Amino acid sequence: MVGGEIQNSITTKYTKYESAGMPGSFYEYDESARENPDVNAVQIDRDGDEIYRFVSAFTRLKYSIKDKYFLEATGRVDGSSRFGTNNKYGFFPSLSGGWVMSEENFLKNNKVINFMKLRGSWGVSGNANIPNYESWGTVIPANFNPYYNGQPIIYPNRLANPNLKWERSNVYDISLQMGLWEDRVTMEVSAYYKDTRDVLMKLTVPSSSGFNDYWDNVGRITNQGVEFELKSVNISKKKFTWSTNFNIAHNQNEIKSIGDYSEDAVSGGTNDTRVVVGEPVGTNYLVKFSHVDSENGRPVYLDLEGNETYEWLPNNRVPVGNILPKAVGGLTNTFKLDNWDFSFLLYYSFGSKIYDSSSKRQLGVVTDWNMRDDIYDRWQQPGDDATYPRLTLNTQTYGSGTPWINTDLWLHSGDYVRLRNVTLGYTFNGFKFLKRQFTDLRVACIATNWLTWTTFPGLDPEIGRDFENSTDRNMSPNITYLTPPQEKSIVITINAKF
Repeated sequence: MVGGEIQNSITTKYTKYESAGMPGSFYEYDESARENPDVNAVQIDRDGDEIYRFVSAFTRLKYSIKDKYFLEATGRVDGSSRFGTNNKYGFFPSLSGGWVMSEENFLKNNKVINFMKLRGSWGVSGNANIPNYESWGTVIPANFNPYYNGQPIIYPNRLANPNLKWERSNVYDISLQMGLWEDRVTMEVSAYYKDTRDVLMKLTVPSSSGFNDYWDNVGRITNQGVEFELKSVNISKKKFTWSTNFNIAHNQNEIKSIGDYSEDAVSGGTNDTRVVVGEPVGTNYLVKFSHVDSENGRPVYLDLEGNETYEWLPNNRVPVGNILPKAVGGLTNTFKLDNWDFSFLLYYSFGSKIYDSSSKRQLGVVTDWNMRDDIYDRWQQPGDDATYPRLTLNTQTYGSGTPWINTDLWLHSGDYVRLRNVTLGYTFNGFKFLKRQFTDLRVACIATNWLTWTTFPGLDPEIGRDFENSTDRNMSPNITYLTPPQEKSIVITINAKF
């Protein structure tokens, strides 16, 4: 197969100005408003078109032998207008193969294994997910005092990067699929390794350059993991069945290089995460907290040598905690008895830490923030063995010039087990209602997120924080900041077939 694709995207933005009075048309400027101010005046300014182009050519070759051996090769060339003039195109090949081992003579009549397949693949993928025009050096007109010596003023607002190019990932994976006892039990175990180079990142540049940030290809990141899934039909009778689905996964990543840039050039939006070579993306970078001094209630920190100190210094920050879980997965059980059906899903995550960024504002120096009830476990008098330091209005009590400081006091276990959903349903078969014949009518009640077992003191260990940009989102995987909890719900559904 040979093919191609061309995309041309044009986004037009308009700004509408409208005076008070009668509503005006969206796409008009009402000239009568000049003479009659009581008539509504509407002006539409076109901010300019944003254009993005993408072109691709690809080919694919598939080959199989006796439905036992499979081979597939693909190759594609993609071009994007988002990249610099020197690197608009990228070549992305892939190769995969499969072997149905259960069709071989040594397994064909096996009484236990009815299906077994070994599969492996390698491929290169590209990423162009950046804003438009980031490789261009652009200028804009001045907003205030737009003229100098009678001439319009323009100034540069974006650094040019003609070498900005595709982010490339080499992905390797292998898996083994099995079916046992005529598929009463099926399982799959898989492993993958992803090596990403020329990572696209928005970097902070020195203010002396006259700019704030800059997109560039930075360093190398690896991702790897193992996943396992098991499905079983535990009981299969005429009127009763019970099936189970269990899965577990372990995934991790590591920053191998950041090129010529310093670790300060890439950071999380709240300054509590950092790029650290040899650590996962978005590692917590904090001053270690030792204890609360039982005599005066002041927090005690550890410096880089492990010595205790009352002074909080940014130079004493170190990588701490596990931002990625050691294991995530789920367990689903489904039961059917005559026309009744019942199922539940348990979801779990173990081995990670959560940084509760809002707690440093609600459990520390007294400001205009509301305090949390955890503050009851604070130092109040000499001899107290407390979790949190004394209340104070003076930031120097906490050894810092700012009221909100990052320490691992706010780092908590992210382990949890959640009853994701419970479903109870009943199916009515073949009946008439209002002279209409129904084949089936199923009524079900679904409860979501009603039980969670965790030691995390915040609102919800399953965090999903919003960020201003993709860099902050990628750099802060375990940060919660006044994040609302997952909603609990009960839903009644009715599904009819007729």
